[in-house]
Amino acid sequence: MAIAMFALALFMYQKSQRDAFVEKVTRRMVESSGIEASVLKPERRYAWPWVEQLFWRAGIDANSRQVLAGLLAVTILALLGGVWKGLAIALSAPIIMLLIYLWLLHKAKKRIILILAQLPLFLDQVLRGLGTGRSMEGALSLAADETPAPLKDIITRVLRAGKLGADLGEAIQEAAELYRINELYLLALSIRINRSYGSSVRDMLQNVAKMIHDREAARGELRALTGETRVTAWVLGLLPPSLAVYIMLMNPRYLETMWQDASGRILLMIAVGLQLAGVFTLWRMIKSI
Repeated sequence: MAIAMFALALFMYQKSQRDAFVEKVTRRMVESSGIEASVLKPERRYAWPWVEQLFWRAGIDANSRQVLAGLLAVTILALLGGVWKGLAIALSAPIIMLLIYLWLLHKAKKRIILILAQLPLFLDQVLRGLGTGRSMEGALSLAADETPAPLKDIITRVLRAGKLGADLGEAIQEAAELYRINELYLLALSIRINRSYGSSVRDMLQNVAKMIHDREAARGELRALTGETRVTAWVLGLLPPSLAVYIMLMNPRYLETMWQDASGRILLMIAVGLQLAGVFTLWRMIKSI
């Protein structure tokens, strides 16, 4: 624990020195160029790219120090619990990390669904901005000001990259790759075609907005038609665990007797394995609809 604390202190010291240097350089650039400090603010980077992407998709603004501190805290608590209560408590650390990972995935999925719901209105506002004679950057900035989060955060990052010299189409394509949203790919493709070949970007954006409207309507109709199937899958997945909990509450010795017997223990393990396989199969079936 002392070695871990020393390593953490050394990491925090190096991080503070690097942040001070970056702040000094940014301040000089702001004074010499007149660009806003928020535009020159560097993007946060993590030691593992997939961690960075997962936190960005979930909409959580956490730096590397906070992530490392959380991992160390969970590991230390698991080790102390293992010394105090045994191996079962020590193995809780990977389970907790897995639950956090699944929670981040769920949060990222909800955020992407919200972004898709905001895209049609955002594109309509971009079209109105283009109709008043604004440039693409100006129309995107105007639409972003009237768009709530989380789509506003994405467009703000894209515009910030554009002010720093990046191509607007490539910046939107990077955002599409980060969040895995096909509609943003189409928006980036429309902008790149317009700048490469000079075609009408308004017509392409209108077609993209119409396609998103049609897809959302079809998706809602599909969810309504498959509602009974999804409810059936939930019932079939939750029925065996609920029955096991009911038996444990009503007659705890029933399962305790099976667990103390060698053959009963094997049967319980097989039952748990079959339950997990069944839940995974039902989940894949529902995802494929």
